[in-house]
Amino acid sequence: MIFRQIIAKDGGCITYVFGCTQAGELFVVDPTYETVAEVTKLSELLRMKISYIIETHTHADHISGARRLQSLTGASVYYHEESKVRFSVERVHDSQEIKSGNTKVKVIYTPGHTPDSISLLVYDRRREESWSEPWAVLTGDTLFVGSIGRVDIGGENSEEKLFTSLRRLRELPDYIEVYPAHTSGSVCGFGISGKPISTIGFEKRFNQLFKIDDKETFLNKIAAIKIPKPPEFKENIERNLNGTL
Repeated sequence: MIFRQIIAKDGGCITYVFGCTQAGELFVVDPTYETVAEVTKLSELLRMKISYIIETHTHADHISGARRLQSLTGASVYYHEESKVRFSVERVHDSQEIKSGNTKVKVIYTPGHTPDSISLLVYDRRREESWSEPWAVLTGDTLFVGSIGRVDIGGENSEEKLFTSLRRLRELPDYIEVYPAHTSGSVCGFGISGKPISTIGFEKRFNQLFKIDDKETFLNKIAAIKIPKPPEFKENIERNLNGTL
């Protein structure tokens, strides 16, 4: 299995490129507009086709490269069924699976940061033949290394939804590797670590908001956090809903 992280120079955005070499197909998760060229070059170097483009949510901090990448590769673009995107995409639901050779992705619906937020469990049949145990989870902007996603763009009851979503992730085995959509420098969270990889077990022990079990305590902690909302958020969301080419 090929697995790559591409970290943007500004904003801490992380794009993931992975897939089964036997099938010759790649998944691309959360491509930014600026990384499209790098992603396509990597595809050419690996001699693998980009077949699946998955957005973990409608982004506010940057312009998505999903539709641009689709126009260059012919790959399908996937969003959660709650997404309000205004161009043709494949709509996925909770527990839906996408398979390619020895690679499988399973959707976990994790709203809170946005109404359409999802996380992705990644399975590799070469490592675990029965495909019953994932080895990683791509958490989008729901869970970061050392922090969690902001909730002021998540709509009604976003705090409670995020608490429930984080509880779902807490139920994963401690050994599961955590790969978020941002590292430090992002405005989509607060206090995000500069380390772009963690595990569920480590975050349960040391991530101060992720480790909270009590709902009221969590809601009170979230209410006390004040993060300025960048003025470009509204325009970025609108451009991503329309699918910038």
